[in-house]
Amino acid sequence: MIYTLYLTQEGHTGQIPITDEEGKPFGSIRGRLDNPNHTLYLLDTSGNEIGRLFSDGTGLIASYTLDVVHHSLVHVKKVNSPQTNLFYITRLNYWVNGSIKQGSYSFRDGFKKVASVDTVVSDKGVTLTCQISREEDTPFILLIAVLFTQWHVTPLKLPDLFPNLNRRQTSTASFFKLLLPYGRKHGRQ
Repeated sequence: MIYTLYLTQEGHTGQIPITDEEGKPFGSIRGRLDNPNHTLYLLDTSGNEIGRLFSDGTGLIASYTLDVVHHSLVHVKKVNSPQTNLFYITRLNYWVNGSIKQGSYSFRDGFKKVASVDTVVSDKGVTLTCQISREEDTPFILLIAVLFTQWHVTPLKLPDLFPNLNRRQTSTASFFKLLLPYGRKHGRQ
């Protein structure tokens, strides 16, 4: 199965819509991981939770736990090695290798590839294309793909180019107070 995650949110604030290979809606991922107690939620099209991913907060290195309905807990662990950039998915016994920073990596069970993720810039914006061979792995792969994307993509902080009117009036009033040393009350006496 091929799933597409639309990272450019066109009117879908706070969520990442997901479609299957036929273009039909599969569900969405909601939430952020920018804070240790934040969580990612994978929901179906009816809004029912399929699974969640959260930081387990153990150890010096960030470790994440996946809690999928009707499945035991799965952990994402980084293998500390200066020669390789490997991640291990417990319980599933998958290794993740490839270039996570460039958005092209695969999930392997030994030498066999069970899933691959590619980041694509299309006419609909930035998308993740996940090709998953086992249907039961779908929630795990989708949540981990968003986790890796959030690790290496920082959200844009745009400047406030158009301040609201209240702020402008306050700054204008402060400016006139500087010009008139005694203010209005003292000037009328």
